[in-house]
Amino acid sequence: MRKYALLISLLIIISAINLNAQDDNEKQLLKQFHSITSEEMSGWLEKLCSPEFNGRLSGTPEFVASAEWVASKLKEWNIKPAGDNNSYFQWFKWPYTIINETGSLTLNLRLSDGSVIRKNYQYPNDFYPGMNSGSGEITAEVVFVGFGVTAPELNYDDYKGIDVKGKIVLMNRDVPHTDPRNPEYKKWVAYCYHQYKLENAVRHGAAGMLYVDGASANPNITYDPSIIVCGIGPQPLEDIFAGIKTTNKALIEKIRASFKPASFNTGKVMTIKANTTRVNEGRACNVIGYIEGTDPVLKNEVILIGGHLDAVGNAGRVVNGALDNGSGVVDIMGAAKALAQSEIKTKRSIAFIFIGGEEVGLIGSKVYTANPSFPVGKSVVFINLDMVGNGTGFYVSAGSSYKEYLKYFEQANAKYIHRPMRTAAPEAGEYYGRPRSDEVVFRTAGFRTMAMWTTEATKKVYYHLPGDDTDAVTIDIMEDVAKMIYLALTEMANDPEIKF
Repeated sequence: MRKYALLISLLIIISAINLNAQDDNEKQLLKQFHSITSEEMSGWLEKLCSPEFNGRLSGTPEFVASAEWVASKLKEWNIKPAGDNNSYFQWFKWPYTIINETGSLTLNLRLSDGSVIRKNYQYPNDFYPGMNSGSGEITAEVVFVGFGVTAPELNYDDYKGIDVKGKIVLMNRDVPHTDPRNPEYKKWVAYCYHQYKLENAVRHGAAGMLYVDGASANPNITYDPSIIVCGIGPQPLEDIFAGIKTTNKALIEKIRASFKPASFNTGKVMTIKANTTRVNEGRACNVIGYIEGTDPVLKNEVILIGGHLDAVGNAGRVVNGALDNGSGVVDIMGAAKALAQSEIKTKRSIAFIFIGGEEVGLIGSKVYTANPSFPVGKSVVFINLDMVGNGTGFYVSAGSSYKEYLKYFEQANAKYIHRPMRTAAPEAGEYYGRPRSDEVVFRTAGFRTMAMWTTEATKKVYYHLPGDDTDAVTIDIMEDVAKMIYLALTEMANDPEIKF
């Protein structure tokens, strides 16, 4: 009986020790949890949106200054550098275009007596200057070319049977195929990109390009001095189709239903003016830091979390990129500081990647995946944050083959955050993710990827428009995003059961 009594006493003592250890762990976890504050994060966001960074366009000195500021915060928090040559930076050359003035867009209506009525459109509601446009002026007929796609292998060509040489082409974003769940969608993805659309217009001899892009800032087109580019909003589009007995929307729906082009000469003549300067010696970078794990084996496995640091710059008026993507940067910074200063040390390493060049063609993610700081085979997952600062809920996605990674976020939200949350784990055969987002580049390069954003926007979204300022975000949900990342990554980095 004495032996049993001793055994029971020993079990009670061990249980008490474990409970005390759990209590201590919980206290340490919550200490850092509560150290993440919207006040501090608001200050960081104001800094990112300050005039000294001028919209953070990749290639510009102002973008470099913003990258140096982020790196200085990582250094302040004793987060180790993981860029080139033991620095925080992974540099790449990137030219950029200066918009000297907003330019103009004019509709020229010729009357039966030969006189011309000119309608001048207003910046930025009606038009936005092409941020990589050539400099000059073009007056020509407008030719509708659908999506601006030439895809012989898909038996589709918006330019077939129509002459656009010396004319202005009018085209829409994206492609005829719209269902990412359909395996056929993958064949169309390469034609989604803005750069391709401009290059294809130049190949067909167009001298001007009107892009139905909501009259928003868009540096994600190729620079070619031979073509003048302008983004347009609803009013110029309506005027082009006036008297034609159809609309842009109706034609796009027709094309998508039939997968047959519907290009035609509109008979409308427009003038586009642009005043730009090309700078070929620009440079940009990724900013990379990491917290080294404590386990001698598991520290070689790295969880990557990133978001793009760049925004779209200044084209007459600055687009500060508070939501897109200052929100993602600041959310990661909040979690990074908490993780770096936490008394709970992680077994695995955690890396933070502030990506340059996303807005100009996913360049920074391509640079990183071509020369990763941590091997693909040792990278547990790459988690991308983009536009995570406006709304009341969360959305987190992961590939179906590792959907168990979602549980770290679900459990953190259920226990500590308590916000509406949706998750997704598309099947392996489906195309998931946004074609123009960094996680697609990482996934294509063989990394497991996840993505996170916020849902149920409570404020107007100024996507690539003036107005994307600090008052366009919901700072309380940004605080909760940072807290959830801190909790989820702490658990993920210390879970010995993760399977690759």
